[in-house]
Amino acid sequence: MDRASVYGFEMIHTEEIHKILTREKALLIDLRDEESYSQGHMKFARNFPLGYIEEWSREIPERVSLILYCEHGNQSLLAARKLRERKGAVYTVIGGYQAFLNADGKKIDTADVTR
Repeated sequence: MDRASVYGFEMIHTEEIHKILTREKALLIDLRDEESYSQGHMKFARNFPLGYIEEWSREIPERVSLILYCEHGNQSLLAARKLRERKGAVYTVIGGYQAFLNADGKKIDTADVTR
């Protein structure tokens, strides 16, 4: 039995994000607030703050996979639990944005911040 069937979502490492985005119809979702997102985020991530999950989750087609991340990984676990009944796969990034910043080969997408 795999992790997804036990929890309803799968926990992944940052290096798995690219593979999922290329093999599935998926959205990379930054759950942090707008200010944190504007200071730096993963390339191709869209900002859908956790506080508005009820609204934005209804707008996303059911069959689209979701890759969720927050600052450290805790908030994305909460979001994944709320979204685990979706028909599309739900992934949460272990360690969140901080794990991404510490990984090699990172790509940061932001208009006004360089790192």
